[in-house]
Amino acid sequence: MTKKQKNNSKNQGKVTIANIIALIGLVFLLVFTFIGHSYMSGGELGWDIIIAVLVTALAGLLLWFLIKCKGAPNQLDKWKKIELATLVCYILIAIPASLFGGIMHFFVVNDNKEQIKSYAQEDIAQIDSLFSSYKTFEKKAISNTKTGLLNATGKKQVCDNKLNQFMQANNIEHTRDAADSFCRIQSKKLVGEDYELFKQTFDNRKNNISTIINSWSVMQVPFKAKEIETLATEVGEQLTQRSESAKLPKLSFDASINKHTIQQDNQTKKFSVDLSSFQFRKALQDADGFSVTALIIVLLIHLMILFNYFVARRTNVIGVGDSGLEEDGGQQL
Repeated sequence: MTKKQKNNSKNQGKVTIANIIALIGLVFLLVFTFIGHSYMSGGELGWDIIIAVLVTALAGLLLWFLIKCKGAPNQLDKWKKIELATLVCYILIAIPASLFGGIMHFFVVNDNKEQIKSYAQEDIAQIDSLFSSYKTFEKKAISNTKTGLLNATGKKQVCDNKLNQFMQANNIEHTRDAADSFCRIQSKKLVGEDYELFKQTFDNRKNNISTIINSWSVMQVPFKAKEIETLATEVGEQLTQRSESAKLPKLSFDASINKHTIQQDNQTKKFSVDLSSFQFRKALQDADGFSVTALIIVLLIHLMILFNYFVARRTNVIGVGDSGLEEDGGQQL
C-alpha cells in the first residue's frame, strides 16, 4: 500500500468540516420542508413527516452517490459520466422537490400572513356564535317551560296524564314554587354555573389558538388551523348533547279537554357550523405565488449539502507503480 493510499484510508472514517456543513444543510432541508408541507396540508402531521423525510433522504442519497462516483478507484471515465448524470438528476429532482415540496409555499404564506390571520379570527367568531345561539335558545326554552309549568300548577288547574307523569318523574309538586325550583335547576345546568365551566374550557383553548396565530409561531400555526375546525366540531356536538339532555317540555292548555298538556316533549336544537365556510385553513393550503426568498434559501441549503461533494478529492491517475498505473482514491463520506 502506498503512502497516499494509507492517508486516504485514515481519512475515510474521519468527520470533516464538509461532512458537518452537509449535515447541517440536510437538517435545514428536513425542517423547512416539514414546516412548509404542514402549511400545504393544513396540519396533517403524518404526511408532513413522510414528505420531509423522503425529500431529505433523496438529497442525502444523491449526495452520497455523487461522492462515491467522484472517489471511484477505477474505470474513471465511466464513473465521471455517471457522476455527471447524478449531478443533473440532483438539480432536476432534488432541488425542485424541496422547493415545491413545501418551502416555496411556506414563504408565500408568510408573505401574506397578516391577511391570513384575520381569517382565523373570523373562524373563531363562528364558534363563538354557536355559544350565543345556544344560550339564546336555551333561555327561551327555559322561559317557555317555566311559563307553562306556572300556569299548569296554578289554583284549580288540571294536568292530563302525560303532564302528571312528567311532573312525578321529576319530583315536581303541583305548586308554583316547585315549578320555579325545577326551572332554576335546569337553568343552572344549561346556562348557569355548569355551562360557564364548560365554556371556560373552550375559552382557554380558543385563547391558546389565538395567541399562537397572532404571534405567528411558524411551527404551530398549521396545526392550530386544523384544531380550529376540530374545536368547532366538538363545540357543536357538545352543545347539542347539552341541549338534548335538557328536560324542557313545551306546555299548552287544551281547551277541548280543559287540561294542561305537553305540546312538545323537549325543546332542543342541533348546533353546528359549516366547516366549508371556514377560511383560515384553506388560506394556508391555497396560498399561491412565487417567493424569491424561498428560491435563495433552497439554493443555499443545497449548496451546503453539495459542498461535501465539491470539496471531495477526485480519483486521479498519478503515476506508474510496481503493478502498473497507480490511482489516488478520492474522499468518501
